Amino acid sequence: MKSLRYAGRIRRALHVQRGMALIMVIGLVIFLSIIALSFSESQRLSTRITDNTVQSAMAQAAADGAVQRMVFELSRPRSPDAQIAQMQWKSNGVVHEFEENGMQIAVSARNEAAKIDLNFAAEPLLKQVFVSGGASEEEADAIVAAVKDWTDADNLKRPNGAEADDYRTAGRKVLPANDFFIAIEELQNVLGVSPKLYNAVAPFLTVNARSPGIDPQTASINVMRLVPGIDVAQAQAWIEQRDQALRDGLTPPPLPFSSPYFGGGQAAVRIRADVVTAAGVRASREASVRPQGVQRGRPQFYLWQRGWPADALPVSNPESTSVEVVRG
Repeated sequence: MKSLRYAGRIRRALHVQRGMALIMVIGLVIFLSIIALSFSESQRLSTRITDNTVQSAMAQAAADGAVQRMVFELSRPRSPDAQIAQMQWKSNGVVHEFEENGMQIAVSARNEAAKIDLNFAAEPLLKQVFVSGGASEEEADAIVAAVKDWTDADNLKRPNGAEADDYRTAGRKVLPANDFFIAIEELQNVLGVSPKLYNAVAPFLTVNARSPGIDPQTASINVMRLVPGIDVAQAQAWIEQRDQALRDGLTPPPLPFSSPYFGGGQAAVRIRADVVTAAGVRASREASVRPQGVQRGRPQFYLWQRGWPADALPVSNPESTSVEVVRG
């Protein structure tokens, strides 16, 4: 009897052990399934990330290539044939669209003389820029004086201007360069220029026009309306005719008005390229370049950066009080 009871206990123990083993096996299977599922999901995520990275790299390379193509087109000699010359790419703001490897590409170039040069602009024109950005007449006069103090070679303060001692008193780390601005961003260092004012005026300024005035043949209405004494309605009507003629490959109508603030200069051109891949990935590139530069006719680049969205502007940091610019 004892042996039978003992055998029964053994059988029951074996049943329990087999049950526990089955539970352990099931648990192990579930655990391994979870690991496999997580690994599979990780692989899919990694693949998506890799695909996006590749797509982004391809889009950016295409944008860079479009900028280089525009530089090449602008460097080509003008054809003696009037019709062919009219079809050649120019720095007139016309957008050229084409497709390459399934990507939609748009590229345009505009003469930097279409903007107001921070280093060379006539003072009344420069003042109007700051007034348009929200500064009062008195504030604009002071900012223009401070801009001129920044670029002149001496430490003599202009009336309402600002030299090094004024910047030290204001607690500024960056002092006037006593040299030309080498980038628009430097304007944020000038006394009186708030982040809000800078963001308002930056789209209309350049440091690569080298002219006291603007080129009306390429300027936008937003720049043209800043010219003192200009008839804005007349300018708007002419610019619409000009742009339509350019889109149609025709010669623009003659300028029906004049201004002492019109000019040209040895300006660089601002090029923008935008790319959209078949997957919807976007990239852009902006560059300022002199297609036939000063060194043996080679392109001379002044700016090379990723482009901001067409409807957005780079916003300066409202907490920042200075911008460091490296001078070569």
